[in-house]
Amino acid sequence: MTVISLPRVDHKRDHTQAAVPCAGSLETSAGLIRLSIFRDFELLETEWRSFQTSAVSVQAQSYTHSEAWFRLVSKPAGAELAIVCGRSQSGDMEFIWPFEVVKRRGVRCLNWIGWEHANYNMGLHTLNFARKSSPKDVRALLSEAAGLIGNVNAAYFDKQPYEWDGVANPMAHLPHHPSANKGHAVLLESDFDTLYRNRFSGKSRNTLGRKERRLREQAPVDMGWASTPDERRKLLDEFFRQKSLQFSEQGISDAFADPRYRAFYHEIAALPSDEQGALEIGYLKSGNQIAAISSGTFFKDKFTSMLTSIHHGSIRKYSPGSLLFQYQIEDACRRGVNFFDMGAGDARHKEEWCDVDTPLFENIIAFDERGYLITVPLAAQEAIKRFVKTRPKLWFLAQVIRRKFFGQRRINIPSQK
Repeated sequence: MTVISLPRVDHKRDHTQAAVPCAGSLETSAGLIRLSIFRDFELLETEWRSFQTSAVSVQAQSYTHSEAWFRLVSKPAGAELAIVCGRSQSGDMEFIWPFEVVKRRGVRCLNWIGWEHANYNMGLHTLNFARKSSPKDVRALLSEAAGLIGNVNAAYFDKQPYEWDGVANPMAHLPHHPSANKGHAVLLESDFDTLYRNRFSGKSRNTLGRKERRLREQAPVDMGWASTPDERRKLLDEFFRQKSLQFSEQGISDAFADPRYRAFYHEIAALPSDEQGALEIGYLKSGNQIAAISSGTFFKDKFTSMLTSIHHGSIRKYSPGSLLFQYQIEDACRRGVNFFDMGAGDARHKEEWCDVDTPLFENIIAFDERGYLITVPLAAQEAIKRFVKTRPKLWFLAQVIRRKFFGQRRINIPSQK
């Protein structure tokens, strides 16, 4: 277990201000950095949206996703906004750390905004800062930021890539441990047929083709993307229904049961398709039945898969989810996207398609003695999870036990019209 002890630099300030002026400047290997804390999205919107187009960043901490998640999910749960901005001596943005403060067991803890449902989490950084900052710099900046935010006891930053777009993540300078899961992506080619032949043997292609033919014999098959907000809304509701059944069968609590989470996905699904971060929802229909759903976002040069589900009935034997992924990957090739990212966690379809792995890590930080009340249990929990998931036989046994003792028999829930 690795828990960082990092004393914060305390400041006597009014921490309810919308933006806290920098309390002195820190000299770093990337140059002089001036820190400020924002507690209002609107004060930073224009600069954030502009910065994210050139910064090294992931979709989950884009302005659109961060603002919507905090407003619809975090704030109603009592979280406090604490966006950390680092600027150069000339005033140019060097990084944005989209943090929120949440209470866990009475301990005030820093998290990335939207971390619960994100595939990847990290701040937004310039190449200059990402490449030049040292471990000493990152420790000093985070300590100073925690002091400016005020009364912060701990931090938990999970599912962070060691590097993104070939650029090192500055948070990896801090003591950390590897995550139990890693990310998976497909490096795309302009010619999908070549990509498909390179990834699958002739036998595998024939098997999937045979399943598609048999599926088409049952009823007309339609694959595509939802084109209107109303169509996206209906598909999302069907996804929630299908996923609830899947979680129930597996003995897992429903990750989408909270109405706040559903409100977030409905909001980003209602965004115009040409806005980066809008939730695009793909479907495979067999007759009137929605056999599979796969949704995600186009952000910069990547499509990132977010929500996938398949119908709980006998139609599963035709692998509708695999057929839909094939359609979407082919479409991404046509659009000129460089990567089709299937997110963190292992699954058979990821093993079949993906040729790019993204190792992930976690920081678990105590800023004071009270912080250990949450960081020590978190570190132990993550260590156990990592131990089980990195041992295939043990992980398989854990899944069997979970289904047997916590899973429920499949029940029929009528589809939403």
